[in-house]
Amino acid sequence: MRKTFAGAFIVCIVTLLFQMQAFSVQEDTAELSFSKTAVSRKNVHLYTVEKGDVLSAIIRRLPGITEKDVPVYYEMTRKLNPDIRNLDRLSAGQTLVLPGKSPLAPDAAASDAARPALAGVGSGLRDYRVKKGDTLIHILRRELGMTTAPQKALRRIQSLNPSIRNVNRIYAGQKIVLPDDPASSALPLPPAARTTEIQAPAAPEEPPGQDAASADARGAAVLSPAARLAVLKHIVTQMKGNMITSGNYYLPVSKTEQLTIDCSVIPVVELDNRTTIFLDLEHRSNRHLKKIIGDHWNNYHLVAVDDKDDIIVIMKKIFQTTKTYEITKAQTPLVVGSAPALEILVDWIITPRAPRKASAGVQGIRFVYEASPLLPRAVVNAARQHAAAITEISPASGLAAKAEELYALPPLTTLPAAPARDFSYALLSALNIPAQKDTDVQVFNIARDGFNLSVKADLSVVRGDRNILIFSRPLPTQFIGVLEKAGYHLIFIADEDEPSKNMEKILRGLGVLFTAGYFSFSGRDMNQPPYEFGFTGTKIRAGKDIYAVDFDFNPELRGLLQEYWSASVIRY
Repeated sequence: MRKTFAGAFIVCIVTLLFQMQAFSVQEDTAELSFSKTAVSRKNVHLYTVEKGDVLSAIIRRLPGITEKDVPVYYEMTRKLNPDIRNLDRLSAGQTLVLPGKSPLAPDAAASDAARPALAGVGSGLRDYRVKKGDTLIHILRRELGMTTAPQKALRRIQSLNPSIRNVNRIYAGQKIVLPDDPASSALPLPPAARTTEIQAPAAPEEPPGQDAASADARGAAVLSPAARLAVLKHIVTQMKGNMITSGNYYLPVSKTEQLTIDCSVIPVVELDNRTTIFLDLEHRSNRHLKKIIGDHWNNYHLVAVDDKDDIIVIMKKIFQTTKTYEITKAQTPLVVGSAPALEILVDWIITPRAPRKASAGVQGIRFVYEASPLLPRAVVNAARQHAAAITEISPASGLAAKAEELYALPPLTTLPAAPARDFSYALLSALNIPAQKDTDVQVFNIARDGFNLSVKADLSVVRGDRNILIFSRPLPTQFIGVLEKAGYHLIFIADEDEPSKNMEKILRGLGVLFTAGYFSFSGRDMNQPPYEFGFTGTKIRAGKDIYAVDFDFNPELRGLLQEYWSASVIRY
């Protein structure tokens, strides 16, 4: 709610004006390096797919993996599993070969490699199974009684456990190696672990003891101040909200006082026309402002934003305050629509908490890096039509989106479902198969049978050396025998049958190859981002693939199908 109170009754205006300062930005310059182009099978492990698993979520659970690593590790996994045609549709019980170490069970070779390195210095080692909520710093303090030099101790524990690439990322159930006594933590570092053919980029160090989930979110997209605000504004707008980053925002404190807030310093986020959040950049406001807001309004909130907070951290802070939405890491693809059904792999998903807010839809956030392709606009637009917004973010530059694609699409061919005669003729025309209507065919002739008799076929088709007649009504058995003996191939269709059944009769009778079932199309197969759409229909081979469906096909997805799969769609 924005209100302006002006006039003689305003005696005092409390003006909060702050000068915007540039944020210091830490750019992530880590790179993925390869010692060979081939993926080594010496540094891999097996994983059994569980119900609901998707590859991107599996990869993110690997030790040391950051958001930036996911696309490259996806390609590594593809090379390690050439027998799996579609990695975006995994089945429970399926076995995957994954690069790197298992997060739950580091292989014996890695553990054994660490132990001999310390065997000669006289200190024992023991195994420790990570518990839920554990962090390395807590383990050091609880298990070893460490109270000083935590960073040094962390590095030494990491040297004992080559599978731990990021000290802020350990997992419940993971087995790690600890020294038997605290004094052994002062031992010199062991020799460097042997080089492997695949090296993941080292994650930036986080302060010891920082929450692992927060550390995982950091580094995803720490942008320049202007780019960060632009991304936030886009996300809020997609949620049917409003974000104000310029001008003044006025709040009445009493009949004689009001607050004037400079929105270029404290941006204002309005959600659901009833919840307002003030983004306190770099903790610039004081406790007095927070108290004034808290004392006077329940639906106004002040959220402190650090200069190093990325987009995900800021959104979490906003939603934790308002309780209206929630943002969670995507564990399964975002699924929208049903005909066709569209699946998109995203990194984070924003959903309304209350069912009554479902009209606001959901929003998927996908991070794209230098080598990552952007989603086709056809996919983004099709998702939006089903109340699912997709926001793509480059950690280097902010908002990213592919240009609109223009497809030279002919109008969708629609076959009349009835009568069967008209349906058949329209189908043959769509398949570029010439057909004649109302053809008179002689059954008996006077020279042979003593009388003349002919029947009228609904359609007649010549296919090579075959003469085919299509009837939408039954014929006497005697007539059928005479026509077949004369070399005609007969196809019988019926008005009471479903168009799909009549179509199958016609295609089978004409010798046209076809398959009925569910068909899926993966962007990965075309070197595109991880999206997939599918539908039920009939695939007809007639020079090129033609899919016959009984629903109104999304025109942009139809254009995508034509552009990348050289296929067209007809509807009945």
